[in-house]
Amino acid sequence: MESVKNGKTLIPTPRWFIGIRVAQIVVSLIIIALAGYFIHGAYYDSLGIAIASAVFTWIIATYAILTEHSAGCRSGYNTWAVIVLDFFMAVLWLASLGSNAQFRSAFDTSVNADCYNDGSAINSNHCVIYKRTTYVSGPTGLAALSAVAGLSAVMLLLFIATAAYVTHFFRLEWAKHSSDVEKATGAAAPTAAPVGQPQPFVNQQQQVPQQQQPPQWSQQQYQPNTYPSPSPAYDPYMPPQNTGYDGAQGVYHQAAPQQVAQELHSPHGTPAPGQPYYPPQ
Repeated sequence: MESVKNGKTLIPTPRWFIGIRVAQIVVSLIIIALAGYFIHGAYYDSLGIAIASAVFTWIIATYAILTEHSAGCRSGYNTWAVIVLDFFMAVLWLASLGSNAQFRSAFDTSVNADCYNDGSAINSNHCVIYKRTTYVSGPTGLAALSAVAGLSAVMLLLFIATAAYVTHFFRLEWAKHSSDVEKATGAAAPTAAPVGQPQPFVNQQQQVPQQQQPPQWSQQQYQPNTYPSPSPAYDPYMPPQNTGYDGAQGVYHQAAPQQVAQELHSPHGTPAPGQPYYPPQ
């Protein structure tokens, strides 16, 4: 992960990517030739921006090719540098495109002028114009100026393509290494619970005990136990009763108990049980 953060991870590029780098150098050479042709007659700042952008293109494209594909220059490769430099060149070529297009649009009036060359390398042409016009150029110079603006747009697209390609694959490398580090960290060092909170259990099945099911009572038909009724205490004065017995199939009619007339005993005779005895007088 440190190699990715430091930009030391080499982003592999296909063969057509090398072709784009070579095209950047070739197109920048053409731009310098066209701008030089126009500057030989008259120097303008917009053409100076185009020439400066072309020189930077040579340096940056050569650096990218050598550090990517040369083992001896591999130590100088840095992904961050490649991405930043590509975007920087895209900004420069955008500035060249805008300034040269605006400068070309200023030539909108036809004039008559007498021009001569003094033999200088720069600003050699001198013209005597018959209108109050600041800039003057012939058809060839205007065509060269238009070509510089158009090729600046091509260079802008080429550098956007290389910057987008390297940025995309660098993002994939970053995401891959980040996920690997997170997996390794999570497997090696589990997260500790904060102080004051219960420690998490390792196994969820051990953490939550099995819920006890409430006892299920089987529905059984209630069969009352039959116990013999206790027999009443024997009373000699109670008349006998006709009672049923266990196991009888029918129910017997029980006659109502008859009142037994209690004999009156003479006080002179034998007392009945439970009566006091009175001796004769």
